[in-house]
Amino acid sequence: MEKTSRGQSGSRQIRKLRIWFLFLLWLIYSDSVHAGFERRYSGTRSIGTAGTLCAFGEDPWSFFYNPAHAAEMNALSIFYVPSTLGIQEVKSTGLAYRSNLFGVDFAGAAQTFGFDLYRESVFTLNLSVPVYDFLFVGTNINANHLFIKDYGTDLSVTIDAGAKMFLSRNMSLGFNMTNLNSASATLSNDRLPQTFSGAIAFESEELNIGLEYFKEIGFPASVKIAAEYSPLKFLTVRAGSASGTNSYNAGIAVKVLSFELEYGAAFHQVLGITQSFGISFDFSLDGRTEFEKIQDYRESLKRK
Repeated sequence: MEKTSRGQSGSRQIRKLRIWFLFLLWLIYSDSVHAGFERRYSGTRSIGTAGTLCAFGEDPWSFFYNPAHAAEMNALSIFYVPSTLGIQEVKSTGLAYRSNLFGVDFAGAAQTFGFDLYRESVFTLNLSVPVYDFLFVGTNINANHLFIKDYGTDLSVTIDAGAKMFLSRNMSLGFNMTNLNSASATLSNDRLPQTFSGAIAFESEELNIGLEYFKEIGFPASVKIAAEYSPLKFLTVRAGSASGTNSYNAGIAVKVLSFELEYGAAFHQVLGITQSFGISFDFSLDGRTEFEKIQDYRESLKRK
């Protein structure tokens, strides 16, 4: 019995060491790691587009890539990442809700990343308002909680800001800046990531195309490109890539009544695959597409 207990204890220790080794290997290959809370994917759509959502994309998770919104909606979304780059123990989950009240678009979200020895949790409040019918601005307030077993916990608050501007019915620009207040994680005395994104996009009923410049302080700049194509009103396929990441991304979304079922994957050339599953529910129950919601919202602002 004693030998069995020792064997089980040894197996647990080996398993923990293996997880830490794989996790550290993932950190080495990640292009944007400071004191944790690096820019990961939030929402299944973002995985399919390599996070190229600064200038297009209106859903409950779009605040993460641009706090400014250009569509009025009432929706709930959940995503789940069962493993990160093939590491079964490292998972991500998230829940986001978005609505509009008295002309102010707002969203709230909670998401977690990690495993039993290391875990990051982020709670976000997002607010966005229209300045004109072609210009929207927004901000995020993020509470970042870090847990490392046997080391303790830490809590920091970061502030993001973004803007979205329409050049025409189909062309838009997006800008996003994160951690404007230069918050840091006490456990490592290191500043949390500060990033800037500038993007241009073409948006229509059937096709979205985005091109984005992404820069994090202390790391090389990256260029992202993504496209979404909807051959049918209920079906969307996605693809994207970002320079310097050694990965390629793709995804699909299927609409069933007011539900949208999503799948996205990032294929890393060295480490493996990250897969995500998501489901969203549109409380408006009107069947409008994302592009229709953008145009309707802009028209309502013009009338005001």
